[in-house]
Amino acid sequence: MIGEDILDLFADLGDIGMLLAITLIIWLDGTAFPTVPEMWMVLIFGAHSDSFGWGFVLVVVATLAGLAGNLTLYSLVKIAKLPNWIQRKMKRYTEFLIVKDERLLVLNRFAPIVPYTGAFVAACGWDLKKSVAYLLISGIAKSAVIVTISWLSFDNLREEVALWVSLGVVAVIVTASVISSLVYRRRARARGETARSQ
Repeated sequence: MIGEDILDLFADLGDIGMLLAITLIIWLDGTAFPTVPEMWMVLIFGAHSDSFGWGFVLVVVATLAGLAGNLTLYSLVKIAKLPNWIQRKMKRYTEFLIVKDERLLVLNRFAPIVPYTGAFVAACGWDLKKSVAYLLISGIAKSAVIVTISWLSFDNLREEVALWVSLGVVAVIVTASVISSLVYRRRARARGETARSQ
């Protein structure tokens, strides 16, 4: 698993290494391919589960890494100039969603409806400042939820149990968000087909 390889790479650097590892894991998740950063956040939080400061730093680092990943992909799409037919397909995809503009970035954080959001920001011509604001707000909210769940588990349960409970709760949240995004997409597709047939 790539997250494990990244953690091993920075293991000798202690806490700084763990923060560098989660930065790289989340950056890759936003730029290239899914790395399940929620799971790695729980594991890294567990290193100092009794420290509020550690949780706060983890939320900040995770949020900024997610923003960096999206902005990297945004820049690559802007520089590479996607073919017009791909951009049209991306824009058409968002037209059938209830939320069609930058606000989709907030919804997407909890129910991943569009993949590679940085590319959508570029292709759909969304306002970059608004997009950054929504990515920051939603990133802080999601990271804070993960850290809070982890903190409650580690604070109220034995350490060896707390890790598994935290991972289990995060797995349920991730699974629920994936299922809700699939349901949302199916309904959006059905709305689109109905609109085209009229």
